[in-house]
Parts: sequence; C-alpha cells; structure tokens
Amino acid sequence: MDTGGFIHPVMANVMTVISFILVVASVAVAAVAAHYAWRNTGGGSMEALEGRFARIKGEIERISSSRPEDDAARLKTDVETLRAEVNSLHDAIAELRQEMAAMAAPPAAPEQEEVVPAPAAPAAEPVPELPQESAPEEEEPSMQAVPPQPVEEDENAGFEDLLEQRPIWQDFIDDYHMMREGFSPERGEDLCWPFIDSYVLRLLVCTDHNAMENGKNMPKFEVVDDVNEATFWAYELPGAQGLFAVVPSPMFPYDQAMHEEEGMKETFAARYEPGKSHEHLTVNMPALFSLTEGHWRIEQPGILELEDSRP
Repeated sequence: MDTGGFIHPVMANVMTVISFILVVASVAVAAVAAHYAWRNTGGGSMEALEGRFARIKGEIERISSSRPEDDAARLKTDVETLRAEVNSLHDAIAELRQEMAAMAAPPAAPEQEEVVPAPAAPAAEPVPELPQESAPEEEEPSMQAVPPQPVEEDENAGFEDLLEQRPIWQDFIDDYHMMREGFSPERGEDLCWPFIDSYVLRLLVCTDHNAMENGKNMPKFEVVDDVNEATFWAYELPGAQGLFAVVPSPMFPYDQAMHEEEGMKETFAARYEPGKSHEHLTVNMPALFSLTEGHWRIEQPGILELEDSRP
C-alpha cells in the first residue's frame, strides 16, 4: 500500500499545535522586546518566561523530528504537555502585563499627617502706664483790663434800623389799604371801629401845624376819641415802645384844607395840586411818630400817592 502522500492524524494534530505555539511565542517575544529595559533591572518573572519559551522550543523541535511510526501514545502525551506549557506561558504573559501597568502608573502621594496647631502662648500682661509729668504751664503776661469805651447813641439810629429791615408795619398797612378799597363815608364808623380796635390805634388831630421848636417847625398833635374828628391814626410798633406808624384817616378826603391847615403837608410828602380833592390814596410809607411824656413828635415823614383827583 502506497503511503507517500498520507499524513498521519497524529502528525496533523502536532502540526496544528506547533502553529498555535509559534503564534503565542511571537506575541511573547514582542512583549519581551518592548520591556527590554525592565528585564535589565533583574526581574525574575522575565527569566522564568524565557526558560519556559526555550523549553517549548525544544519540545517543538523534538516533535517535528519524530516519525509517524513512533508511539502514538507518547506523542499524544507530549502534545498535552505542550498545551499545558502554552497555557502557562499565556498566564505568565498576562502577569507580566499587569506588572508593567503597575510600574507605568504614577506613585500614590503619601498621606499627609494632620498638623496639630501648637498651643497659643498666654497673652502678655499689660504694662501699667506711668503717669506723665505735665509740663509747667507758662504764665501769661498779665494785661491790664481796658475799660470799654462808651458808645455814643444816635437818636435816629432806631428809625434807620426800621427802614433797613422788613417793615414791621407792613401787615398794618396792607389791612389799611384793604379797608379803604370798600370804604364809603356813609358806613365810615362801622368800617373804621373794627379796624381801630383790632390794631389798638390812637386817634390824633393836629392842633397847630405852624408850631416851632428850637427854630424848627414842629406841629403839635393831641389824642381824641371821636373818629369823626381825628385826621390821623397812629399804630404803636411791636417791640418799639413809644414809636408809632401814622396814616391819614379815611374819614376825610385829601383836599387843600387838609393839606395846608391840618398838618398833612408837614407829616407826609405828597404831590398835591391846589384845588383838587382825593378820595383814594396809597400809603407808600407811613410817617413815624414818637411819644415822650405825652408829647407827639414827627421823627420821619411818610410818603403818599394821591389817586383819582376831582376838582
């Protein structure tokens, strides 16, 4: 029987195992080459792996050189041995990879010890302050007190202050003008007395418009009780005792007799034209009178604005 082209089944199995072993060996050789530096450090696992590889290589050469007629049982045993060696080699390669990964990982940072703060030092006791010696006070040179110089009083100073400030008689003048707007001689007393009582007015009449005093014209005035007789109304200024704001009585028109004979031209500055009579007028500024021991004196003439004159 011709057996030249026949391959024994055992040899076929051997050939398959040898091919598988060669593939695994190639992977192992690549791993060994990649970590050549680690091997130089004297790793024991790599030396054992090389020993196993040499042993498997020897078994492969021995099986390759065997003949088909050799004992099939012994050949089967060798194949099982090779399989076991290959499995062991595979496990060794896996362990080697794990070791390589562990070496490549950065080392874990050492645990830091908890720092216990040192106990605080006791606070220093405050140092008592020493009393400072006060510097001796310098004696100021004594100065002889200078007596205040007497101030000469100006008799007209009070009237000048009144003129410079807001007129304290303004409310009185405003109400006086309002009363004159609706004034009529028929209702004269009924309109006048409420106003007179409200401002506690003094009713005056000029008794001598040509009287002289110290070479000056000083008309004389007296107080009367009859509103139909009085030609002037005097309002005492608040806070200025003895000083009065004086206005013409609305009971009489401003005519020539009133202007020339009843003391109006001496008491007020007005642009009066002879022969004319004025029922309406405006007090731009009241006259200022003083009262001293029953004596009335013109301190400052007033100013009148005469309106709607009639012949």
